[in-house]
Amino acid sequence: MDTALQTEKPTGPKRTVRAKTKAGCRTCKIRKVKCDEGRPACHRCVSTGRVCDGYGIWRGGGNAYGTAERALNTLSQHLSQPSRSLGAIPGLNHQESHAFHFFRTKTVLKIRGVFGSDFWEQLVVQFSLREPAVLHAVIALAATHRRGIISGQIRRPFPDEDKPETAMDPSERLALEQYNKAIRYLFQHLKEKDDQSLRISLASCVVFTCIELIKGDIETSQVHFQNGVRLLQDCKSKSSADEHISEAFTRISIRPSIFGQAPDFPLKMPGSTSGSGPIIPCVFDAIGEARRCLDWLLHDINMLSTEADRVLQEVVQVPGYLVRRQERLQACTSSWLRAFSTSVPLIRKRLPDGNDDALTLGEPLLLLYHGMASIMVAMSLRGTDETAFDAYTPQFATILEHTIHLWGKVATAARNQLSCANPAAHDLSFTADMGFIPPLYYTALKCRVPRFRRRAVDFLVSTPHREGMWDGKMAAAIARKVIQLEEGDFYAASEIAFDQGELVLGVPADDLPLVPGGKRISDVSVMLPDHGMKVVIFCRRYMDGVRKTERVELDLGCAP
Repeated sequence: MDTALQTEKPTGPKRTVRAKTKAGCRTCKIRKVKCDEGRPACHRCVSTGRVCDGYGIWRGGGNAYGTAERALNTLSQHLSQPSRSLGAIPGLNHQESHAFHFFRTKTVLKIRGVFGSDFWEQLVVQFSLREPAVLHAVIALAATHRRGIISGQIRRPFPDEDKPETAMDPSERLALEQYNKAIRYLFQHLKEKDDQSLRISLASCVVFTCIELIKGDIETSQVHFQNGVRLLQDCKSKSSADEHISEAFTRISIRPSIFGQAPDFPLKMPGSTSGSGPIIPCVFDAIGEARRCLDWLLHDINMLSTEADRVLQEVVQVPGYLVRRQERLQACTSSWLRAFSTSVPLIRKRLPDGNDDALTLGEPLLLLYHGMASIMVAMSLRGTDETAFDAYTPQFATILEHTIHLWGKVATAARNQLSCANPAAHDLSFTADMGFIPPLYYTALKCRVPRFRRRAVDFLVSTPHREGMWDGKMAAAIARKVIQLEEGDFYAASEIAFDQGELVLGVPADDLPLVPGGKRISDVSVMLPDHGMKVVIFCRRYMDGVRKTERVELDLGCAP
């Protein structure tokens, strides 16, 4: 572990620049050998029996071989007919057809999460039937997902570019081949300027992002996502397809924002105006609508916090326009809770048995995120005053209470799934949707009641799955390190413990004094590893009015 402390005048680092070779295919760069930069595939990879992993979607190049290209042209003609049924897609071999079936019946259900997703369940499936770029991307996603389930090693580097193609297992080889085919077709859409090509590019970008998240390639997933956000700025129309795409990007963006990895550009949010929150109806027709409104609300709160952090480093008094935005977002947060409380009984009445998974798990999960959103918007203009969070101890306790309630429901759902004949088909180790981790991580960092923040860490350690690029144990290790940096030996003479079974709500907070404001860390950003076990944490705090940043390297393999 290496810790460095420095005083700085500019804003805290958003990313660390690493020295990299600009030219060459990804396979040669990973193997650390000189690439001859042959196109579409480099000679070094082809001559050694490896699959050249290309030069990336966003910097030109490509990686499809001549025989594959001829087959793709034939397939493109078939896919140009949108009337093709889901049952059979001409031009696909048996392995590809099986992977596409796996995508529709397993991967979509996993990625869409508790609430369902029109993007995955409708738009991506429809695009797959007529657009080769999306079709081959989802086949690659299915092969990646299936291999992760079988191996039980979702975070393992995948594929291993340092071994020849002949040494790859079938799913690994299929995923890389399909990835390359999808990239080949995507280049054509990136050259076009029409709305449909833009939608295809954006949909493919989301699929590629999820592939890299499952593989554990954090850097590449962020490249796909950030470039997708840039493309999203060019989306002028307001069709339902565009709303589905915006929703997909929003779902991915929330977690990175919580962990100090906000997008370079604000997303365009349907139903939201100028970052002032979505239009909240009096009643939500479905729990999915409530979730979409809360997603947009969280996005706008994150954007406000980011802008306020920048502005308040230059001025002493909070500008009026920021105060007005905060007030509107706080009003939206309150309106959302009123609408949600009114809607849940009405939604339950419309269900055949009065319940379903979306409502059973979704209700406490949305309340968990609403509690976090309420604190975030209230604290968005706090400036350097971290002690302001102390007034929200009851809200942090409520977050933990909702977690306890949700934990029992998830355990029941997991037992039901694991009792099926094929539990691997219902693998619980990865989801691209919202889950426990962000609210618990936020509580561990911002609630300074020793017992409460340690309870949040304890929940993180026990979280049974990965959510996007984050897993519970990683988040717990980072939170534990931040707590250690904040508290130091402040509680050395005290014993901090809690009963694993106790309910937090209504239980008095510790009598222990809270860590002084001068010791508190105001902002934490994390640079995640691509495939290794080391993360870099940037912790910013204010000491005697001077902002300082600590850079800490944490080896997750050695973390308790």
